[in-house]
Amino acid sequence: MPPVSHPFKKGSLVVLMNYNDHAPPHVHVKYQNDVKNYRIEIRSKKWMKPGRELPSPLKKMVEIWIEVHEDELLEQWENAMNNNQVIIIG
Repeated sequence: MPPVSHPFKKGSLVVLMNYNDHAPPHVHVKYQNDVKNYRIEIRSKKWMKPGRELPSPLKKMVEIWIEVHEDELLEQWENAMNNNQVIIIG
């Protein structure tokens, strides 16, 4: 699962995207070495179930970051679904 970004605190949170993943377009958030339990839809900014809750301040930061980078993330989603290289987003 390649990283899409390392937007927060030197890797304490990493945003990842799977190649050939299932719909809807979403990203995984790696937090405390757990990547399976934190997934958020790109368009709706809703956290996917089942999963755990990120601490509230981190959850809000991720939601805002996704909102700011929505178009870029959707473009990278298309790349990943077509087995093209996923690039890091600012």
